Parts: sequence; C-alpha cells; structure tokens
Amino acid sequence: MSPLHPSALFVPEIKQLLAQKDYRELKQDLLEINPADLAEGWDRFTPFERIVLFKLLPIVRASELFEELDVPQQAHLFSALDLGVLGPILEELGAEAAQALFHRLPERTVRRMATIVRRAQSARAERELVFPPHTAGSLMHTDILNLGPKLTAQQALDLVRASSRLHRMSDLHVLYVTDEQGRLMGVLTPRSLIAAPRDMRLSQIMGPVQLIKVRADLDQEEAAKVFSKYKLLAAPVVDQDNRLLGVLTVDDILHVISQEATEDIAKMAGTTAEELEDASAGRVARLRMPWLIITCLAEVGVSAIVRGFEHTLAQAVALASFMPLIAAMGGNVGAQSSTLCVRGLATGHIQPSQWRRMALRELRAGIYMGLGYGFAVGLAASVIYWGRFGLAFPLVVGVGVLFSMTVASTMGSVEPFVLHHFKMDPAVAVGPLVSTMTDLLSVTAYLSLATAALSLGWLR
Repeated sequence: MSPLHPSALFVPEIKQLLAQKDYRELKQDLLEINPADLAEGWDRFTPFERIVLFKLLPIVRASELFEELDVPQQAHLFSALDLGVLGPILEELGAEAAQALFHRLPERTVRRMATIVRRAQSARAERELVFPPHTAGSLMHTDILNLGPKLTAQQALDLVRASSRLHRMSDLHVLYVTDEQGRLMGVLTPRSLIAAPRDMRLSQIMGPVQLIKVRADLDQEEAAKVFSKYKLLAAPVVDQDNRLLGVLTVDDILHVISQEATEDIAKMAGTTAEELEDASAGRVARLRMPWLIITCLAEVGVSAIVRGFEHTLAQAVALASFMPLIAAMGGNVGAQSSTLCVRGLATGHIQPSQWRRMALRELRAGIYMGLGYGFAVGLAASVIYWGRFGLAFPLVVGVGVLFSMTVASTMGSVEPFVLHHFKMDPAVAVGPLVSTMTDLLSVTAYLSLATAALSLGWLR
C-alpha cells in the first residue's frame, strides 16, 4: 500500500474554504502548508482556484511555491497575473533564478518579465562589479536590517515587524547590531529579542560575532567551509573595515556546495560542468580529448612494457588472462582512495598536514584488501588452470593483485596532496595520474615476478 501524500489531506479542506469564500481562514491554512507539498497538489485545483491561492500567499511563500511548480504551471501564473503581483515575486526570486526562467517559459510570457528582471539584473551586475564572481560578496543578500546598539528590545521588534511587512528583509534567522559607521558589533536571534525585557538595550542582549562573520572577498568554497564548521544558518558579510554589507544564508551555501560538487565530479571525469548540462557532440569531444592524452600515452607505455615480457608470456600464456583483472582492481581502489582525499581537501575535512596519516591508513587498507582479494583470485586461478603452470602460478597472480591494490590505494591518497602542494587542482589531474601510474607499476611488478618464477623453475 502506497503512503498517503500530504496533498490528499489538505486539498479537500482548501477546496471547501474556496467554495465558501472564507479567505481569512484560507490564508491562515496556507501558511501551515509547505510550498513543496502545495506544489504537489497544484494540479488538483482549477486555474481560477490557483490564481486565488497564489494571491493569498505572502510574497516569500509565493516565490517558494513558484520555484516548485512545473514550467507550464509557471507560465499559466505569469499569463494570468498582473505585473503588480509578479513584480515582488520576481524580485524575491532574485536575478539569477528569474533569468533562468527565460530559457524555459514561452516568449510571450518572457516579455512580461523583461522590465522587472532587467531591474534585478542591474542591481546584481552592480554588486558583481565590486565583488568578483564566486565570492561571498557576489552571493550575499543586501536587503538587511541594521539595528543600533542603543535601541531597546521593543523598538527593535517594532522595526523587524515593519520591515517584514514591507518585505525588506531576506532572512530572519539572525539580526545584526551595527554602530553609526555600519561596523558590525554583535548578533542576536529573534528568540533572544522576544525573550528580553522590553526596555533592555540591544548592546546588553547581543552576542559576539568574531567566529561567524565572513569577508566579502572570501571565496565561496571557503565560505561554505565556515558554514559547515560552525553549523550556521546565516552569516554576516563584512568588508575589511568590519562594516556590514549583507548576509549569506544556508540556502546560498547549499547552492554553492552543489555547484562545486558538480564541478569536481566533472573534473575528475576529465570534462566540465557545462558539458554535463548542455553541449554539442563536437564540443564534448573537444573538451574530453586533452584529458585523455595522459591515459593514452601511459597505456602505450604499458604496451611497450608488456612487449618486453613477450618471452615470459609465451612460456605461461595464462598470465595474460589476469592482467586486465589486476589493472582493474588497482584502478578501482585508486579511484576510491583519491576521491575520498580530493573531496576531503575540497571541503576542509582533511588538512594538507594530514597527508602522512592518510597515506599510512590507505597503505594498510590496501594491504588488507589486497590480501583478501589476492587470496580469492589466486584460488580462482588454481581452479581454472588446475596446476597446469605449476603451483607457483596462483601465488604469482595473488601477489600481483596484492601489489596492485596496495600501490593504487597509497598513490590515490598521496597524489592529491602532492598536486595541492604545487597549487594544482587535484580534481583535474588525479584521476588520469592514479590510473596510469597504477597500470604501469602493477603490470611491471606482475610480469617481473612471473619472470623470476620462471627463471627459478617455479612456473612451467
């Protein structure tokens, strides 16, 4: 039995209130419904009912609902609502989100958005002239409320209420106290403001902000690390003189994390984030080919190494049947190890100074995995060939697996730190380097061990 969706619970009640035209009660009920749930049940309302519901929602809730709706539903709202309603919604969405709609909505609908979006874009462009892209300053919200330290709790609450009614605040997680020059002095929460005596001044209520402010020129990835470290919902953005410029919210940071993760995954795959989204076949090929050169040249080197062991392979041709397995196991282990280290360095959970600890941990892990899989593969080799090439054959294959997995695990943990030390992006180069170096070393070691076993008469 499938679970009951929340929309099945509130849609009948909403429809009843619409039929009764009890808009006051309806407005209160809408505030208790999550915009995502309301969007799920949106198709169950008539076009007229949707317009009524949308107009009853506060601007912030309406913009959240709008982002959850499908493109045809968004287009219907834009074609049915007047600019007086649409304007605040688009401004609440922000310039980037509004511009993204241009590529999805019909041309007639887009024309209605043009004036409002142009105004939002100009404000965004002005901010980006001061703060470079991908910095905290380019992401921050500037519609904040500055509270003076001499204000009483009651005066501050009155200001917050007035600003909220006028939709002049983008965030209410925290409130900031500044001096006459706009320098940040302290921070307080709405809860502490409500709980404080009415006549208590904000200077007595506020807390310190030394650990939770970010500089406007701070890279967005570093800002994400600050949010992660201190478990923040919002953080003030300041300039070099500690003047409050805006606020950065956890929603902005979640977008940054998603964006950075997409870029890192694309780089590790030898491509770009843009290619993952939209690119022609020719552009995809041009973007990928340079990153495949390292792999191609290295594998040519592996072929040259194998050629040097032709005599060994001619005497024990079964050795060749396990070369793909040995290379694949090493490649997979190296990819796992390097991915953990690259992501750890990117998020700040792993520091460059921890490279020895990480290398030793991965070395031990590689040995443990290599012993287990080496024994299993050696046993499989003995069953498949049943003593045909001598008792040492399973041992050579098993040791080859052990060596490959140990080397790959260690290299996968060390190479990201080396690249980071030389100011290179580990996500770009570590994948090809680990896989090719593992292939070169593991194949060389495997065939060298087999050659030694043949010369000693252990293989026949």
